[in-house]
This record gives sequence, C-alpha cells and structure tokens, in this order.
Amino acid sequence: MKHSQASTLLAALLLGTFAMGAHAAGPDQESPLSPFYAGGAIGRSSFSLSSGNGVPVPWGGEKASKAGTAFKLYGGYRFTPNFGVEAGYARLGRVSQWTSAYGISTLQSGSGQAVYAAATARLPLGDAFAVNGRLGVAYGRISGGDNWATGNQRFSGGSTGLMAGFGAEYRVTQNLAITADYDYFGKLSKQVKGGMLTVGVKASF
Repeated sequence: MKHSQASTLLAALLLGTFAMGAHAAGPDQESPLSPFYAGGAIGRSSFSLSSGNGVPVPWGGEKASKAGTAFKLYGGYRFTPNFGVEAGYARLGRVSQWTSAYGISTLQSGSGQAVYAAATARLPLGDAFAVNGRLGVAYGRISGGDNWATGNQRFSGGSTGLMAGFGAEYRVTQNLAITADYDYFGKLSKQVKGGMLTVGVKASF
C-alpha cells in the first residue's frame, strides 16, 4: 500500500473512531478512567525512501536497512472517557541504503526520531477492551553522517507534518493496560518517511 493511501486509511479510521466514540456509552460500560496517563512501547519501525539513487549492494557489503528496533514514550490527558490529547517521543532506529557518489558506492545511514502532539479518540468495546486513534502533528528528523552526499542522495534533515495512528488496549487492572499501536509520522526528512508498530503498557493515574 502506498503511503498516501495508508495516510488516507489511517485518517478514515480515526474519524470513524471519533464518530463512534461520540455515541458510545461511558461509565456504565466500564469503570471510570483517571484523566492522566503515561506509557511506553517497543516494536519495529519501517522506512520509505523517496530517493531513486539507491544502488545494488556491492559484493560482500552490508545489507541496506529500511526497518529498525523502535520505541516510544508518551503521556496524555482525557477530557472525557472518549476524547483527549497526547504528546510523545519516538525513536525509530537505523535506516540505510547504498548510494553512488563520484562513481563510488557508499552505504549511507542515519537514525530516525520524532516528537508529536495529537488529539485522541477512544471507543470502549466492553469492560476491558478498547480501540483508539490519534491525529496530530509530528516533527521528525533523520540524523547521520551523510554530509558528503549531494542533491537528493542526502536523507538527513528534519520535517514537520501530519501524523496519524490507531491501536487497541486491554485493561489488565483499573490503572494498567497492555497496548498495541501503529503510528505513521509522515516525512522525517526530505527523503525519508517512517512509521512504527509497537506493543507496550499504559498506566493511568
């Protein structure tokens, strides 16, 4: 699926969550939630590079990487059981590709990260299970040692744009939940887009 299509799907899922959440019954379906929460999650990132200058891996060379180990830390506030706000930091891991400069093949690499702020929607589906969505703004950055690269071969840098995410949570106790989420941060730099799939825990207090 192209990232433009993925963004459209994520936005549609989020809007659907908002619409359904507006009609969802609240405290009578589950015990009340504390307004503040914080969480952490770990998983796998995926990158998309728009540069067309990737070259085949040279014989004996290290493989390029478009996925890495990722984690995120976040906190939020619920205005109601269904709607709130959230902010967080995500580390997306390493991305690399082979490029050709001055007739020499070189492995260009960098590390991705993003900070975000988003509106949230939550739809309970029983006493313990709920689905959620996020839609907001993220600032992403790819840092790395590619100062030698020219033009559209360079993928380090930063970018601000729309982010979207969706996921599910299962409440183990009144104040602790297990989570599974996908977050798409859009452009992390001029040449690189990224997202992450994670599992984690979220505590309310």
